[in-house]
Amino acid sequence: MSDLRNLVRSTGFRFALYYTVVFVVSVAAIGWLVEVAVSDALRGQARSWAEGEIGALVDEFVHGGRADLDAALAGRLQRGEARLHYAIIETDGRVTGDTNLVALKARADTRAREFEDINADRSNRTVVAVAQTLSDGTRLIVTDDLSGVLAVQAIIRRVFGMALLASVVLGVALGALLSGAFLRRVDAINRTAEAIIAGDLGRRIDVAGTKDDFDRLAWTLNRMLDRISGLIENVRQVSNDIAHDLRTPLTRLQHGLQQAASRPSTEADFRNAIDRANVEIGEILDVFSGLLRIAQIEAGARRAGFRSVDLSSALRTVAEAYAPAIEDSDRSFVYDIEGGILVKGDKELLMQLFSNLCENALQHTPAGATIEVRLSAAAGQAEISFTDNGPGIPPEEREKVFRRFYRVEKSRSAVGNGLGLTLVGAVAELHGALIVLSDNGPGLRVTIVLAALSDGPNPER
Repeated sequence: MSDLRNLVRSTGFRFALYYTVVFVVSVAAIGWLVEVAVSDALRGQARSWAEGEIGALVDEFVHGGRADLDAALAGRLQRGEARLHYAIIETDGRVTGDTNLVALKARADTRAREFEDINADRSNRTVVAVAQTLSDGTRLIVTDDLSGVLAVQAIIRRVFGMALLASVVLGVALGALLSGAFLRRVDAINRTAEAIIAGDLGRRIDVAGTKDDFDRLAWTLNRMLDRISGLIENVRQVSNDIAHDLRTPLTRLQHGLQQAASRPSTEADFRNAIDRANVEIGEILDVFSGLLRIAQIEAGARRAGFRSVDLSSALRTVAEAYAPAIEDSDRSFVYDIEGGILVKGDKELLMQLFSNLCENALQHTPAGATIEVRLSAAAGQAEISFTDNGPGIPPEEREKVFRRFYRVEKSRSAVGNGLGLTLVGAVAELHGALIVLSDNGPGLRVTIVLAALSDGPNPER
């Protein structure tokens, strides 16, 4: 019973029922119009025949008198016309002819009218009658039988009635089929949702491959679930990384404070211990600040503030700011920036991305290395590249470096907390940019491609 109630209440069944009602009303309206049109045409034809026939008989009377009229009428009666019937009502009320038209005495006139006629066997029939009063006072009446018209009307009604009945049956059956299919797809989504609620976060909605609305919905929901699962996994990973990477500075902080408290020390020793503690706390706060900033970026909150940004000017500002530090560290720095390139984005975050890449190149390349920064635009795309001839990143680790706290093994001794490239990846994703790490032979090439609002040739070197 509950299955039947669910079936009847389902959206698919209701839609099918609505369409069935509309279709039935449409068929009924079409049937009525067809019946009216056909019957009017046949009745008009019958009236024309009756009017034409009475006109011919009146001509006989005018040209030959009553004798010719009687002869013409007798000939017609002898031929036994299947549809046309004739009668003359004398001045004394007598009726002659092949039908009893007494009921028409008072009503028949020169206009064609429909009446219920009485056959000789006392059965009724519908006729169209035309009457004409002759000069001698007699009335000539011609009728055309409408039984054929009524039979056609009955056939039309029967055909359309059967069509209506078939429409209702097919509509209900189609509604049941659609509802069943609809409910099966909805139940599949519900089962998946229940499984996810129960903790199976890897469960996904099956896509039937029909490319219908349910497939598009399933595809969208699966993408949403993938995104949610990724965010949950990120939270777990961040929790694990925080526990792992903050343990060392917290342990050093605790050890330093315990040493300062457990042994006799001068005021200078206490100050040194406090200074070291402040350094450790500063590193911890930097980590939390970086994590919060990355979380904010990944949440997409900054996307609402996107506006047109002069990418050329932003990159040039960062390059000019880092040029002295890089060159003072015995490294070569070259930047080649095409001017006038505009993008839609967050200027502060884009400059942070460029700064992190410059900082990354400065920290992980040896003295004597060359660092190059280039910006160009073509075909509506802006391309930024950061290259160096340092040790580079092994191919199997290039995707991993965007994870929080991940550090290439040979760079673990370098200064940093492993969040620089994570922020770079987050900012690139926020701007819909493609970021690729590749081999510079030797060294690393970082390529970033994003949509440009303008790529007019206005080079600034």
